Amino acid sequence: MNVRSSLARSGLLFVGLAAAGTAMAQSPAPAPSPAAADSAAAAPGRAPRIGLALSGGGARGLAHVGVLRVLEELRVPIHCVTGTSMGAIIGGTFAAGRNPAEIEKLALEADWNTIFRDKPPRKEIAVRRKIDDYKTLFAPEFGVKDGGLALPKGVIAGVSIESFFRLLTTPAFAVTDFDKLPVPFRAMATDIETGEAVVLKDGSLPQAMRASMSVPGAIAPVERDGRLLVDGGIANNLPIDEARSLCAEVIIAVNIGTPPLKRERLTSALSITGQMINFLGKQTVDEQVKSLGERDVLIAPDLGDISASDFDRAADAIRIGEQATRALAGSLGRYSLPPEQYAALRRSQVAEAGSLGKVDEIRIEGVARTNPEVVRELVDSQPGEPLTEEKLGADLRRVYGTRDYETINYRVVGGDGGPRALLIEPKEKAWGPDYLRFGLGLASDFSGDSQYNVMAQYRKTWINHLGAEWVTEVQIGQDALLATEFIQPLSKTGTWFVAPSAFIGQRNRGLFVGDDRIADYLVSVTQGGIDFGATLGTWGELRTGPVWSRIYARVDTGSPLLPTIRETTAGMRIGLFVDQTDAAWFAREGYRITAHAYAALESFGSARSYQRLLGSVTGIKSWGPHTLAALASGGTDFGSDMPAYESFWLGGPLLLSGYRISQFTGREFWFGRLMYYNRTLPLPEILGSGVYVGGSAEMGRVADRIGGLSAPGTLWSGSAFLGADTFLGPLYLGFGLATSGNWSVYLLLGAP
Repeated sequence: MNVRSSLARSGLLFVGLAAAGTAMAQSPAPAPSPAAADSAAAAPGRAPRIGLALSGGGARGLAHVGVLRVLEELRVPIHCVTGTSMGAIIGGTFAAGRNPAEIEKLALEADWNTIFRDKPPRKEIAVRRKIDDYKTLFAPEFGVKDGGLALPKGVIAGVSIESFFRLLTTPAFAVTDFDKLPVPFRAMATDIETGEAVVLKDGSLPQAMRASMSVPGAIAPVERDGRLLVDGGIANNLPIDEARSLCAEVIIAVNIGTPPLKRERLTSALSITGQMINFLGKQTVDEQVKSLGERDVLIAPDLGDISASDFDRAADAIRIGEQATRALAGSLGRYSLPPEQYAALRRSQVAEAGSLGKVDEIRIEGVARTNPEVVRELVDSQPGEPLTEEKLGADLRRVYGTRDYETINYRVVGGDGGPRALLIEPKEKAWGPDYLRFGLGLASDFSGDSQYNVMAQYRKTWINHLGAEWVTEVQIGQDALLATEFIQPLSKTGTWFVAPSAFIGQRNRGLFVGDDRIADYLVSVTQGGIDFGATLGTWGELRTGPVWSRIYARVDTGSPLLPTIRETTAGMRIGLFVDQTDAAWFAREGYRITAHAYAALESFGSARSYQRLLGSVTGIKSWGPHTLAALASGGTDFGSDMPAYESFWLGGPLLLSGYRISQFTGREFWFGRLMYYNRTLPLPEILGSGVYVGGSAEMGRVADRIGGLSAPGTLWSGSAFLGADTFLGPLYLGFGLATSGNWSVYLLLGAP
């Protein structure tokens, strides 16, 4: 099972990717009406001009590629193309100058999972957003605007989709008049405000293709000429009339239907909405088909159980499209051209995907709150250098990865002897610039030990022209806190920054003797500091600065084995964060390095001097569906008699899974873990990424234990788990077993 098929089962992708706007008509063309039979004939001695009309249909619409292949084999000329949804995607690609063999290759090699996931590669996301990934926070992110909360207009913004469409249409990237494409073209969209059909005949071809398949609520609408445009299948899913208006004396119409969902599949508001949109699409298709005459040809491939989301069955859909077209070879053959005449026509219609050329300048346009100079610093493409779609795509993803923008596009203007410019046009989030997120974290070993936290984060962005950000977090639960930090970049590049911060919090840890929990140790902290740091591109951050803390540590319940402490600790801290993994949780590849060091200095007003170092390294590698993740971590006080409230701990889910949560504490520790997991079930994008089965082998050691407790030696443990990467964060339900015989059943949700 793949991501798209599971999305269809949940109802999201049925509505979301391109399914809506599809029609359900599957039967052969009805008997033509007398008016249709009298459609205009070509002048004597001249071959008729043929228009191709392609319907929507999601993954089923890939059958259009097979239709194009056979039309080429039969030497049937196509003089213009109209399309809706997937029909607009295939038709627009053909109209841009790609031949059917190229289109098939692109369709079969495309990573549709990534295209419809609408997230830039994680390596290109701003480092501060990566740090947020390891907090208790979950999706979605609400905008705070006009005294209320706001959300995006669609689950999928369409950035990755439009990037793929630019690749498809590279041969015609500079053409903005669709009449001047190698094959004249029209795409159908719907004005979501009025419900009217909108014919797209100029502007950005990739944007027109995206507007034609932007399903309401699932894919964000395209704003164009003051209108909000969504999937054209609502208003005209088989644009035969537009093909006649554009050029056609003869119509070849390809109707890719989607059967209605059965009652057992109508399980959500999204699936019901999809069903309604399909019924609307069927009405428009029925009316369009009635207009076909004797000279026209209707191709209706029987795609059986291929659903609108089955992009992994692209080859099957293409093959069925070929078969359906060959079955009508007799009707189509009457329009076949002699080989030389057809070859001459196709030479004029096929364009090479050449270089994008060079530009004299690069401009950022369309931003109001954000600073175009800051955006420009994220763009690696330079004036005077050859532009490439690959490099520009990476530039746009990097800008989008700041999460300040809902969409981003580019276009090239000028030339013809004058200056040539690349315009990059980010569209700022309509629901920004202030954002609110919530979070939930839970860890339990079902033995009376648990951690639970609920968090809210409020983030104000672009407070000034350099992109200052103010983040405030509130958390209640096992570890309560109120934290605030103001991050001020010192230049438009954002490389250097200063970050004053304040923190009030309380944490609670159990104290164990053997397997018995004898006390709870409570540490309250009031802290202030200021960091000076460097953002290391999108892969890391380094910061250092002074910090002052007031500590109140005491035994909350149980034996008074640990001391009560009221004191100030102050000194210098340094932190390193490097993250090049492709996902925060259940990653498939990459590495992560973290290190935190603190030196308490009496010269800063600290009650005592000591040192503390904590670090970890993670490496991840996959082979097919199998993933191994290795982690090594450790901490030490360098023998400096670090106070009890700074102690390290081990024990609990995936940190010696067979033992109790925080069962082992001390001034020195090391820990290693090798984890295996395999995704067995994909999840819809709105819910997460997948369900996993896996296991872990763990070993650790804790020395110089607090309270004079004896060191237990090297500890060995392991676990088997069922996990899921969800919108709430990682979820694990597992069984842990230690070589000592200790065992536990654990639940872990989020990052408690």
